[in-house]
Amino acid sequence: MNGWRGTWAAAQITGVLFSSLVWIVVWGLSLPTMLVTMAVGTVLQIGRNTRPMLWWRFGAAKQSDFQRDTMLTAIVPIASLRGRHQPSVWIGRRLFGAEVVMPSRTVLVVSPELFGRVASGQLTDRQASAIISQALGMAEVGGSALASLIEAYCLPWWFVQVLVAVVSRFAMRHRTVRFSWKIRWIVFGVAIVDSFLNARWPAFVGVVMIAVLSRTTGVFQKRWDRMCQDVGDQRAITEGLGPALADLVLRGDRALASRERVDRLRRTAPGRRTGAGGQTQGCALPSGPPVDRLERRDCTGRRNS
Repeated sequence: MNGWRGTWAAAQITGVLFSSLVWIVVWGLSLPTMLVTMAVGTVLQIGRNTRPMLWWRFGAAKQSDFQRDTMLTAIVPIASLRGRHQPSVWIGRRLFGAEVVMPSRTVLVVSPELFGRVASGQLTDRQASAIISQALGMAEVGGSALASLIEAYCLPWWFVQVLVAVVSRFAMRHRTVRFSWKIRWIVFGVAIVDSFLNARWPAFVGVVMIAVLSRTTGVFQKRWDRMCQDVGDQRAITEGLGPALADLVLRGDRALASRERVDRLRRTAPGRRTGAGGQTQGCALPSGPPVDRLERRDCTGRRNS
């Protein structure tokens, strides 16, 4: 997970700048309103993994005993989530396209679709664990105090992103809108030259910043998305679930980039720790049929109820 902060920070630049402008305007209109809003946002971030906030963020509902036991049995192959490290299990109906989210190492939110595939046997325990280990890799980001603070500060930018996502589904279907976006550089160029020739320096600086952010926002976000994928892949590899994740990736997409990712997942072996006397610690989980969901097995193969 080392090195994620720089890539993450670059992806937050636009959100921080836009939100700063919004907070400045709010400050000018009403300082008490701004302070109250930021205080409420801070409190919500502190309690972001409580039951009410999990419902608000992900539509998470309390799981039944059957749902909890099914998911906990399925993630037995993830060594770091066994025993006292078992997370609480929630079924989330608003994961925005994701199958699983782990806002922290102690909270697991899965979609109804993923739970259905696990419960019906469409996914083996190792395949389900491979998917969940991807989300586990990002748990450090979700549990970071700095990331949570910036997330609260950038609330205005989050609303803009949601609005843009909704509008884009309809707008990008029309050629006129796509063409207008492609020629934005001509508009920026004319505005920059006009502001410079007329010595309108605030406008000049503003247009230059918007033009730069128009280019860098998408680039930095793609780098962060790639970093998230790599971090998740590394976590799956560390847990010994790289081959299982590779099979799922290859099943869903056979593009060249996916094949390269599959090759990396299959070739990279997880790190092995050695204990006293040079003996290797940990255990290798079988790659055969999934463990019966009515029982569990520990690293020695003993059956646990």
